[in-house]
Amino acid sequence: MDSAYNIDPTTKQPINITVKNLNYSIEIPGTKPSKLPCLRKKQEIVPPTEKVIIDDVSFHVKSGQMLAIMGSSGHGKTSLLNVLSCRNEGGTLTGDIELNGVKHTKHMIEHFSAYVRQDDRLLQYLTVKETLMFVAKLKLPSKLTQFEKESKVDEVLTELGLSHVSNTRVGGANIRGISGGERRRVSIGIQLLMDPSVLFLDEPTSGLDAFTANHLIQTLEVLTKKQRTIIMSIHQPRTDIFELFHMVLVLSRGKTVYFGEAPEMIQYFTDLGFPCPQLTNPSDFYLDLATIDVTSEEKEKRTSEVLKNLCQAQKDAQEKQEAPEPVSKELSDHTVAGAMRNHIGYPGFFTQSSVLARRHFKNSVIDYWCLLAQGIQALLVSLVVGAVFYHIAGDQHGLYDRFAFFFTLCGFYGYSISQDVITRNAVERNYLYFELQDKMYGHFAYYVAKLTAEFPFHIFFSVIFFIPAYFMADLNDDTETYFKLLGTVSLLLYCCRSLAVFASTTLPNYTFASMLSNMISGILVLVSGFFINLDSLGSGFRWLADISYYRWALSAAAHFDIKPRNFTCELVQKEFCIYTGEVALEKFAMADDEIWVAFTVISANVVVLLVAGFLALRFLPQRPYEY
Repeated sequence: MDSAYNIDPTTKQPINITVKNLNYSIEIPGTKPSKLPCLRKKQEIVPPTEKVIIDDVSFHVKSGQMLAIMGSSGHGKTSLLNVLSCRNEGGTLTGDIELNGVKHTKHMIEHFSAYVRQDDRLLQYLTVKETLMFVAKLKLPSKLTQFEKESKVDEVLTELGLSHVSNTRVGGANIRGISGGERRRVSIGIQLLMDPSVLFLDEPTSGLDAFTANHLIQTLEVLTKKQRTIIMSIHQPRTDIFELFHMVLVLSRGKTVYFGEAPEMIQYFTDLGFPCPQLTNPSDFYLDLATIDVTSEEKEKRTSEVLKNLCQAQKDAQEKQEAPEPVSKELSDHTVAGAMRNHIGYPGFFTQSSVLARRHFKNSVIDYWCLLAQGIQALLVSLVVGAVFYHIAGDQHGLYDRFAFFFTLCGFYGYSISQDVITRNAVERNYLYFELQDKMYGHFAYYVAKLTAEFPFHIFFSVIFFIPAYFMADLNDDTETYFKLLGTVSLLLYCCRSLAVFASTTLPNYTFASMLSNMISGILVLVSGFFINLDSLGSGFRWLADISYYRWALSAAAHFDIKPRNFTCELVQKEFCIYTGEVALEKFAMADDEIWVAFTVISANVVVLLVAGFLALRFLPQRPYEY
């Protein structure tokens, strides 16, 4: 076998990063002429423009160094980090990025680096160790034993100073847990499990107090001693934090104002005639110096001239410097291994889906308040429906009440389930998008795991919902009818759940997904045969009735309970009486319906909706709504 395939992708190799004349720009769309003549005359046509995000940036950082990319908000820090980590979407990119002298590729970056985002996306009900263990099972090679994976997790916990909170829940909005700094270190720990050579961090100190931020950067500084290359964006760090950096890159409007060793920055600007005043934070002072003041035309002109001179001085200084020699010329071989990482003993579909199913199930079970609320909701809805239709009579009024009962049973709780699924899926987007971006698992593995983990809860709550209403309404008390109706209701409710899954994977937030789900459900309910007789539907709507899972569920329920019954009739009603269930089904245009057809159509709806939901998950970005 080729030597490249024998390389253990978890082996860390020292990486030097060299960036040469990097430029990155995006197109700002203009306004197109209106199609309405009355508006076209008044409309101002604005052509598309190109916005420069990164402007001729060059720097290098060695293995074992920590580079801080500093700058004011909106001046290109995060964009540069995204370009380096191959996470930029669209835009025009020119220049060179090299890893140990080899032109970087997306596969290479994915293999050798890890990316820690500004905000922590963690499951709040899992403990710190459980969080890392689930990631270890998803990302570490399958050849490692359970003991070896646990040892790796313990090593990372120790390295990041998290051992004392390893059995503490992460916590979040609904439950107390670890501190903000510890949450950030857990996010870093997730990425460290693969022992990356390069670690990118987007403003890791954001939202942390001064002490916690300092402690976090100290932890990162220790990580560089293991030949890691660390590159982070940061906004005006404190002096004690600034002193921990090895290299600093200061950006202003995408241009380089300073690049060099952190201890030399003060002397560099002093030589240019900008000494840092005593008792002043150097990062604050020089970032203010590199910022254009737009409060007045005079200040804007003066500060623009200062920035122009600073950028030119830095460009002249960099031309005199030489990039360091690469540490190794063997990176291209490792790149092959990196490109093949998903085929060299890494967890496959079955491992991923089983691990994800256990994680999803465990996180759901621990969230007992949510489970309790769902159970109470199912029980209360059932009791209300049962109370309204309590002891349905066997006369003519009771006949129509039975149809109404089955219609309510089929549609009422389905709406609640849909809203619950859409709400939970909107929350899941907060971490799903980023875990998929990190290639922690595949789309299909996640989808199968989610459906598998949620199915037992669906059955459980369907039974809770069905039993009280069934017996309170005084339906057929034979066991066969009971289980047939339970199966019908459960299948219909799962169809409602499938519609909600499709809507929530297709549209970005709760409001839009709920609107789509409600619109489709509303149309299918209208043609279910309860509000209007199926024979009265026009040909343009008949096909909707033929695919409506509400119509077929109502028909199946009527066949199971109403068809075998006989109904009483008062003397004054005899001319208009319906004596048998078969005649009743004829009146509702359901007599010719076959039970197997009903279950086939409802099941087909489930399959189509779930397949459509997966296609939406696979091909539409699942980014949270705020993104």
